[in-house]
Amino acid sequence: MTSGVDIVNIARTQIGFIAGPNESTPFSDWYGLPNEPYCAQFVSWCFNQAGASNLVAASTDKGFSYCPEGLTWFQKKGRVIDKYKGLPGDLVFFSWNGNGVADHVGIVEAASTDGITTIEGNTGPEHSNDPSQSGVFRRHRAYLYVLAIVRPEYPSSSAPQQGS
Repeated sequence: MTSGVDIVNIARTQIGFIAGPNESTPFSDWYGLPNEPYCAQFVSWCFNQAGASNLVAASTDKGFSYCPEGLTWFQKKGRVIDKYKGLPGDLVFFSWNGNGVADHVGIVEAASTDGITTIEGNTGPEHSNDPSQSGVFRRHRAYLYVLAIVRPEYPSSSAPQQGS
């Protein structure tokens, strides 16, 4: 059974990946939408690698490639959780300008009182504004930008658990 930790471990293997020219990535090639923004495609790819695409199948049997569509699917399934309760393997949707529209998605690696640590595709390294560095990176972000955290419907025995 796939667990949230399995998804995080798969995502970790891609940290440091840098997109090619015109945002060329294996994630978007796999999804079938090359040279497109790929944050959601990266998330979908990670679940596919774990044999768990069904847990993120918001648009196709592969997952989703458009953040608003992904978030709507999870909302309809009742999978939104308190944004301060994220656990490894949950997904976090961000709204950069606070308009309520999901602009970006990442995989929760850890959460603390001062923010959330994620692994994200189609982002840059921490403290860098260099657009040529688009890739997969670990980021620590403030809760201010978190629109929603969703918990995929992992099998009950492998669902993310709060540490004791």
